[in-house]
Amino acid sequence: MSDRINYLVTGSMPAEQNQITERLDAGVEYPGVLFWQYDQAAIIMGCSQRPDEQQSARSMAAGLPIMRRNSGGGAVLAGPWMLSISVFIPTEHLIAQQNIIQIFGWLEQIWIAALEKCNVPCKGVDKALIDHSKEVSESQNLKWACYASLSHGEVVSEDGRKLVGLAQIRKKKGVVLVSGLHLYPCDWQQLSSIVVDNPEQGVQLEALNSDAQSLSGRAEDVLLPEIIQAFHEQLPDDFRVLS
Repeated sequence: MSDRINYLVTGSMPAEQNQITERLDAGVEYPGVLFWQYDQAAIIMGCSQRPDEQQSARSMAAGLPIMRRNSGGGAVLAGPWMLSISVFIPTEHLIAQQNIIQIFGWLEQIWIAALEKCNVPCKGVDKALIDHSKEVSESQNLKWACYASLSHGEVVSEDGRKLVGLAQIRKKKGVVLVSGLHLYPCDWQQLSSIVVDNPEQGVQLEALNSDAQSLSGRAEDVLLPEIIQAFHEQLPDDFRVLS
């Protein structure tokens, strides 16, 4: 199992985004997977979100940088508690030829199989669960947060709390599916305090989310190499590990 943990890259969110961008710009020549764990905490906003002066001031006061990623979606508090897995697919690959719901469904099944093998109880989402999550997110004014609602291909606990979030970046020269698993809980109140100046919304977000450590009752440092190994084993044979 020790070689599996060597697949993991530890670094900053900008370094991860740079690698994703460089690989897409150069062209994805073969299927690959990048396992990444953030070495520092940061607020990550979607490409359509732009931090204003008040958000920037609050983040500076908290000593927590605000960054933007290349994919869409809402704000995320990223840090060592999150395992980021990016799956790179050439445009001509059969998987990349599927529509967005199908391709996310393919990745969802890989995540479910990997997590269940590591004794993390979970399930996929259906339209009813997605629609309900969006209603809750809107009624609680949480649409700004990535982990406030669900979309196709994402993974939840058995009682419907979000566990794995997904995003897609599609370019002419390749596709990358980016997913984030909470290994253990993040500080949801800190996220909401900085982004919307309302720590109470962090309580609401905490209730909508779960993490692998809490669901399995096993420590994050034990789970991490096991999840990496299990995920790698579920990928088709033509996928290579990237670093």
